[in-house]
Amino acid sequence: MKFLVFQHIPNEHPGFITKAAQEKGIQLDTIEFWKPYKIPSISSYQALIVMGGPMEVYHGKDLYPSKEDELAVIKEALEKMPILGICLGSQLIAYALGGNVYPNIINGKIIKEIGYYDVDLTKEGQNDPLFKGFSEKTKVLQWHGGAFDLPKGAKLLATSPACTNQAFSYKNAYGLLFHMEFTPVMVEKQIEGDKEWIHKDFELDEDRLLEEAKQKAKLMAKQSEILLSNFLRIISSK
Repeated sequence: MKFLVFQHIPNEHPGFITKAAQEKGIQLDTIEFWKPYKIPSISSYQALIVMGGPMEVYHGKDLYPSKEDELAVIKEALEKMPILGICLGSQLIAYALGGNVYPNIINGKIIKEIGYYDVDLTKEGQNDPLFKGFSEKTKVLQWHGGAFDLPKGAKLLATSPACTNQAFSYKNAYGLLFHMEFTPVMVEKQIEGDKEWIHKDFELDEDRLLEEAKQKAKLMAKQSEILLSNFLRIISSK
């Protein structure tokens, strides 16, 4: 089984999902968009995974040069195969389905979520095959300042007080605004790479977050394995 993976920056790779995929014999073919790239035909793949990144869907070609190429493939894949979008990936899927994507502003203030938070599975989320085995309150890593409208016809699967639309499904596509795949090393590199952003309109205790990443590593690895297993079942049922 082969999955096509869209990766936007070196550090935001599939992380714990990679190990789970290797254990299940899944080949991950990754397109690295910070390098010269050529996107292969999706016909030889069973699924598409779209990773996160610091760019925003509302950015222009100068800040996000691969956006239109990605959207074209996502729109094609929506008709042909299951898709899993994480963080930026969820926003791209929402946008491809006609949803608006924008900074998460509440009462005139930018609201970021950076760190480990609980998301609440909705009733539809609790009954959705992607979240089988997850608790109603699920611990995840957040790293975003953007939000999106729920696309028409989509189901809301998870929510949080600071950002309502945390996860959704639309036919064979899933968008998760949050992460489970980040290893402690990835969290450390993300802090270094986003030094300015994580302290603008937000007060982040870096040492505490690094310690929390180590404490929650086993949980995130287990959740990534369950998520991938559930995603495989969805693929098999199509």
